[in-house]
Amino acid sequence: MNRVIATSGRPKGALWRGLGLRVLERIFAITPFFLGSLWLADAVSGREPALSLPLLGMCLAALLAGQMLCSYLGQMACFLGAYDLMIGYREQVIDHIGRLPLGVLQKRRIGHLAAIVTDDVKRVEEIFTHVAIDLVAAASAPLLFLAVLTWVDWRLSLALMVTLPMAIIGLNAARGFFLARGRTKQTLVQETSGLIVEFVTGLKTLRLFNQTAPWLDRLDRRFAALREISLGVEAWGGGSIQLYRLCLEGGLVSLLLTAGWLANRGALDPLAWVLFALVAGKLLEPLLDAAAFLTELRLMVLAEGRIAALRAEPLLPEGTATLAAAGEVAFQNVSFRYDDAWVLRDVSFRVGAGTMTAIVGPSGSGKTTLLHLLARFFDPQAGAVTIAGRDIRTLDTQDLYRHLGFVFQDVQLFDGTLLENLLIGRPGADEAAVAAACTAAYCDPFLARLPDGLASRIGENGQRLSGGERQRLSIARAILKDAPILLLDEATASVDPAAQYEIQRALSHLAQGRTVIMVAHRLHTIRHADQILVLDQGRILEQGRHDDLLAQAGLYAALWREQSR
Repeated sequence: MNRVIATSGRPKGALWRGLGLRVLERIFAITPFFLGSLWLADAVSGREPALSLPLLGMCLAALLAGQMLCSYLGQMACFLGAYDLMIGYREQVIDHIGRLPLGVLQKRRIGHLAAIVTDDVKRVEEIFTHVAIDLVAAASAPLLFLAVLTWVDWRLSLALMVTLPMAIIGLNAARGFFLARGRTKQTLVQETSGLIVEFVTGLKTLRLFNQTAPWLDRLDRRFAALREISLGVEAWGGGSIQLYRLCLEGGLVSLLLTAGWLANRGALDPLAWVLFALVAGKLLEPLLDAAAFLTELRLMVLAEGRIAALRAEPLLPEGTATLAAAGEVAFQNVSFRYDDAWVLRDVSFRVGAGTMTAIVGPSGSGKTTLLHLLARFFDPQAGAVTIAGRDIRTLDTQDLYRHLGFVFQDVQLFDGTLLENLLIGRPGADEAAVAAACTAAYCDPFLARLPDGLASRIGENGQRLSGGERQRLSIARAILKDAPILLLDEATASVDPAAQYEIQRALSHLAQGRTVIMVAHRLHTIRHADQILVLDQGRILEQGRHDDLLAQAGLYAALWREQSR
């Protein structure tokens, strides 16, 4: 709880105030029994009661009103304080995920991350809104009144609570097994969530290849395994709770036996016995509930542990420097690896301001990784990437991205309107700027066919648009951003020839006056590049213009002959 509170950065006063009121509520609930016992003791002894009967009734009514008021105010304070804390906590978790290196995110399934930021965060929220508060309230008030009962008759109090240590031992006996099964269950839940996301997003492909049934069988096996492990969790958790309840309720048997023994010896105060008989059940009831709260809390703590592990993933160091203007881009002896596999080895080249550099080579040679390093999705293990002579690791991230424009093969769009997706490039752009960007990217023909134009909703990841339309929309977004350095990752690879022609024209418009670094598979699109880099197995084998590389009769010439055929 301290870790969550510290992470949230929000004040915790309302939460503690609500907790105090909840404890006070329990005190108000049990106080009438002691008050009635004192009044009855005076009445039986023949003494004038300290409280008259009407005054006693008024006191009991006041206690009831206090109980109801503390219950209402306590719950409101707890809920408001907890929700305020969780707003801050959610913001911090999402902010951390948003700044994680791309490599960390690529190692995790989307379903895993979705389960953490939804299900696990919801469980942590329940710690503060319900479980922890109810656990403290359930345990504190009975223990406080046990101290008062001890003052009334320590022998009966000892008899009532003599089995409490044994009950606690029983509750914790299976703790290790319970937590181990709980971790296994949550891992299986995350894996199943990932499979469900893959199944739903890939349903079209699975149907086309007639693989829906095998995937459903796979999911059914996961559901069966999840059912089995869930029953195991309930068995270990429920079994220990039942053992705890059995031992704790054994205190009532011990109380009866002790009272009988004291009565036979004439050492039992009848009024003290009446008080114990009335209050004993009220004391044990919240302690019995506390076991269920504690078991539930243990599972929730596992969820917080998974969130903490995600937040422990290191972020890329944040720079503070800014660029006055974009200049030459340079890679200086850059080497990079994913885990143990080296993708780039000692790569060096320079891209002059306002020029076009194309990167070609076989699949897996490291072309896209070069763009990712320039965009600082990762940091290289050796060497440096610089813009205008500044190492990009020293730059403020927002300032770096202000100078970079992206058009990748895999277009990322969001469920909203066309206009909302365009304004990601430049929030607050006026209508004329948006219209000019759409015209330059050749979006006008398909915009005219849409019923609501720019106000048309495009569905999740732009599923209501064709591949060419999605790509032209991403180019319009880049034009609207108007960044001086443009990164292109084969933007025409997966569209039909007609769309390819229009996209190529749009890209030509976008590239004017900018520093362009592009990954290309179709070599005829980069014949006029100022510089062509030929990568193979993470190294630059050849470097030069199109005609020069053909004259060298090396890898580039072989790739050109292959595509020409």
